[in-house]
Amino acid sequence: MPSALPETPPQTLLRSVEAFNRALRESSLGVARDIGCSKGTLAIVRILQRRGTLQVSDLAHVLRVDISVASRQVSQLVDDGLVERAVADDDRRARTIQLSPAGRSLAVEIAAALGRRAAEVFADWSPDELLDAAATLDRLGESVSRFALPTDAPAPVHAADVLTPA
Repeated sequence: MPSALPETPPQTLLRSVEAFNRALRESSLGVARDIGCSKGTLAIVRILQRRGTLQVSDLAHVLRVDISVASRQVSQLVDDGLVERAVADDDRRARTIQLSPAGRSLAVEIAAALGRRAAEVFADWSPDELLDAAATLDRLGESVSRFALPTDAPAPVHAADVLTPA
């Protein structure tokens, strides 16, 4: 049986990030189940709540998915009455999306659920520890994004854009 080579510090960090990512996906699924929506709905509602009106292409960049994937998800949210489409004021050819009143109501429910979950998960963390962790995650995301995306890709998503309660 071949012996495993010891991990380098960057490999150890990547393994830890992978484990964190799995835990975060599971937690996100739990919150989505608690409020009765999909993870995709949860993510899009959170992004629109934080960023306001967007074009679907901008949403796709934030989600880091193909525009066709974002468009299908948005169409479902429009059908569900959570998102409204509009014509952009500055470019009549462009279409924008924003939360409907029902979507804003769901955003409040999501924020409350995330707030409860965060309070439980981080009950034994100090505010300084939380801010330090957020800064480290932002730096990590920026470092990985520099090498993972083409040079014309949008700025990386910060943890606060998606994960924190409003």
